[in-house]
Amino acid sequence: MAHSAIAALFVFWSAFVAGQNTFSVVHIDPSASAGSGRAVFETPNGYLLFSAQNDTTTGRTWLYTAALDPTGVVVATHAFGSSRNMDAGVADCITKNPDGTFTAAVSHFLAGERDSLVLYHFNLNGDTISTHPVSVELYRGIRDCVRTLDGNYLLAGWSTVSEVPLEVVPCLTKVSPTGEELWRVDRPGYWDYYRTINPLDDGSFLIGARRFNQGYNETVIQKVDSVGATIWTRYIGEYASSSGQSVVLADGNYLVAGRWLPPDSAEVDEHSYASLYCLSPGGTELWRKDLFYGRQAGATLVRRRPDDELIITSAYYQVPRDPDMAATIWRANAEGDTLYHRKYWYYGGYGAVNTGSYGMDLTTDGGAIFTGLARQGQDGEFPYRRYTWVLKLDEHGCLTPGCH
Repeated sequence: MAHSAIAALFVFWSAFVAGQNTFSVVHIDPSASAGSGRAVFETPNGYLLFSAQNDTTTGRTWLYTAALDPTGVVVATHAFGSSRNMDAGVADCITKNPDGTFTAAVSHFLAGERDSLVLYHFNLNGDTISTHPVSVELYRGIRDCVRTLDGNYLLAGWSTVSEVPLEVVPCLTKVSPTGEELWRVDRPGYWDYYRTINPLDDGSFLIGARRFNQGYNETVIQKVDSVGATIWTRYIGEYASSSGQSVVLADGNYLVAGRWLPPDSAEVDEHSYASLYCLSPGGTELWRKDLFYGRQAGATLVRRRPDDELIITSAYYQVPRDPDMAATIWRANAEGDTLYHRKYWYYGGYGAVNTGSYGMDLTTDGGAIFTGLARQGQDGEFPYRRYTWVLKLDEHGCLTPGCH
């Protein structure tokens, strides 16, 4: 069910100069105690934010939407409540439809009860148009939802193939707009669940996943056809895993945002490289470019600009720790060479964490908008409290116009 309200909003910095608007804001709904972003989109009226927040009354995690004006001020919110927890995924898990509406697959779950999966359709203001049940199983989770060329939806996550003995495996499911299951592919093995989907122009898909291999995680990139059959599978990252989110470059090759850690460094205190991988349509690794080496460093989301340059979001733990983690926005050319990178955070201080790599959208003014979370540090007004963070930068990656 949806509840409407005007949201609580804390504005750190906002500017509007010559058609370029930039801002850095944190948001939490009046009904919530903590939150983090899931996806953000530009709309004709400003921006639409999707977030996961913890309801103060039930303690459950619910799905929320917030409509922002062009300067980042929240003008309306909707809380989609339930007696159970709700999960739409983590990394950029909401899909935008050609008519300007939005769709998400949402898992409803509670310990000791069976999970249900529901397809939600939203209007451009963030309220629901309709909801449609997909399935009920012992375990049924979701990590991504995309629209397919034929107007249906592909869902990535995990499912139960056997309850006795219990077996939960990665799962791809294609459903109609009304939630009818068109086909489903379960893949038993030692993989973790599917995490990201990139629909390709020929009707096939690039899938990002993770597997646990000999004590370490690694990234799985799989290309599947229009009915989920495997075309090829590749493993990247050596001893480091990522969401496997990808884009198609102008030359037809695939660019994957990820991590890399060689075997001889596997024990170095959770350190890794934030890296970009270029794969051919046949799955051959053409090159890898390393952006940065640090603790838990990784490139999470990537977008290709109209000029074929790339915008990448990443984060890593800093030394010295003020804040512990800051969002890092990279701009690179089509060959993966860094043009510049800039670091931003909302909360400083020891223990503060700021990441803008849960959702991202390129904007019509040439800039980009990001969402994630900003957590206060140990000396904040509300120590370690998490807020949904929205960061809007101009075409030069600047929060303060002219920073370039």
